[in-house]
Amino acid sequence: MLTKSGVIAELNKQLQTKLTYLNTTLQQAIDSRNSDTKSSAGDKFETSREMAQIEIHKIEVQILKTQQFISDLLSNVTQFINTDKGSFLIAIPFGKLSINNSEVFCISNSAPITKDLLNTEISVNFNFGGVVYTVIDIS
Repeated sequence: MLTKSGVIAELNKQLQTKLTYLNTTLQQAIDSRNSDTKSSAGDKFETSREMAQIEIHKIEVQILKTQQFISDLLSNVTQFINTDKGSFLIAIPFGKLSINNSEVFCISNSAPITKDLLNTEISVNFNFGGVVYTVIDIS
């Protein structure tokens, strides 16, 4: 059975891997932009550099978002709820996470199902989207 600490550890691992990938991609984009030499077609050069700068900015935004996710995840303000239909980690809006052939839905406090999950107790049923869930465990 999945545990809250195990799910958090796996999610953190995946976020760290993503952060490493983004930092590598950022460095490659910066190197590419900086190695672009000015040609006789000045407008083409400026357009190319501006496109590279836009891409760099997008990557920087993704890095900041991923760093914030990691910070939020490790802040210990998380809830892990097992139901008969699946497991939910209420922490960050990561989406579906697969661990040991099990799926965990990583959702934020503002996800529509969160209100129902947080207002339940073990062995209590709730209906969300026409599906009846039974809470098995809360940690």
